[in-house]
Amino acid sequence: MLFSIMLDELKHTTNEAVAEALLALERDGLARRDQPLASFTSMRVGGSADWWAEPHNEDELRAVLSAVRNSGVPLQMLGAGSNLIIGDDGVNGMALKLGSGFAWHHVEGHRLITGGAMMLPRLTHIANQNLLGNFEWACGIPGTVGGSLWGNAGARGFNGTDFESRDAAADLESLIAFDRDGNRHFLRRDEIQFSYRRSSLGELIVTEATFALRTLTPEHAKAHKEATLQLLKRRRETQPVNAPSAGCVWKNLCIDGGPLAGCRGAGELIEKLGLKGHSSGQAAISEVHANFIVNLGGATSEDILALMTSIEEIAWREAGVRLEREARLLH
Repeated sequence: MLFSIMLDELKHTTNEAVAEALLALERDGLARRDQPLASFTSMRVGGSADWWAEPHNEDELRAVLSAVRNSGVPLQMLGAGSNLIIGDDGVNGMALKLGSGFAWHHVEGHRLITGGAMMLPRLTHIANQNLLGNFEWACGIPGTVGGSLWGNAGARGFNGTDFESRDAAADLESLIAFDRDGNRHFLRRDEIQFSYRRSSLGELIVTEATFALRTLTPEHAKAHKEATLQLLKRRRETQPVNAPSAGCVWKNLCIDGGPLAGCRGAGELIEKLGLKGHSSGQAAISEVHANFIVNLGGATSEDILALMTSIEEIAWREAGVRLEREARLLH
């Protein structure tokens, strides 16, 4: 009878093997049920996960992956939740986020070695403190190392002389990642394919990365620090950094012909279409940067998805452009 009651409490799980694998995790303190997810995302929307795990070391990660494999429930990865929209009905199965035990770093010469849960802005500061350059691009990105490599995040950076576009793959030397069966893999940069906001990592979970950075003199480090401050200032001036959002919603593009020729980004296209402030429920296109959707307070993921669909339909109808989503949806 007791076991039957426990089974009834497991959403989307119906057999004894599934229940036992996940309940064993719960008994060991490695997982819990019905975890609200909105607070784990920068958009602040979404329902709950059936199960939640936040392992702090490789052994705990293996234990969680083993239980998920044995149970057969879906597994969804979260990084910092900064480019993510959680569905209103939540996430089926297990939601997994690397815990603070994976938020570590150390420096060996010109190499910055870091755990997968380390936040990018913190690493920019650490690099500069250790007279290392090329990581300035990450100063304002509220993401983790693992998530940034999975999606090859990027932004405006600094090369010591000029500002330029850079991404997570630019200075990567190697990484360590786990597959869904709990196997540990060491991959060199040339074993991974990267492109604009994409990688070939697939379902691998990045737990460690090594970046080979540029060695700086103390004088050069001052210039790189000043460049970082300029990048942060520009970000504050051109993006809605104080509003709940999921970062850039659509991938950038370049339009070569037609009345909107010359547009150099999705935000510029949306602005030229007169869609700043366009809204659905409590979700709106930002008045600061049109490639951002902001939560005005109380937005639902349904509001956000309706707005995204509307903008995409207008872009196709008015400009013949198919916008490709950068923000990721979990449901």
